[in-house]
Amino acid sequence: MESDLDQGIEKNRDAMLVQHRLNNDVRYDVNHGVATLKGTVRSQSQRAAVEKIAAQVPNVKQVVNELEVKNQKATSSR
Repeated sequence: MESDLDQGIEKNRDAMLVQHRLNNDVRYDVNHGVATLKGTVRSQSQRAAVEKIAAQVPNVKQVVNELEVKNQKATSSR
């Protein structure tokens, strides 16, 4: 039953990513209603927007955002 729900989430997510023209840059995995976002985006604001879109997909219980921002330099606390 849970895998059918995950498949439904994936179809809804695909449609939302295409609608927002993000389907080429963002990948995701769905497992038991938890959507893990992967890939690269152009800005921190786009990263946040993709997370918000993912959270709005029906039946998504949690979003794990592992998206990276292109050309963003890694920072260190040292």
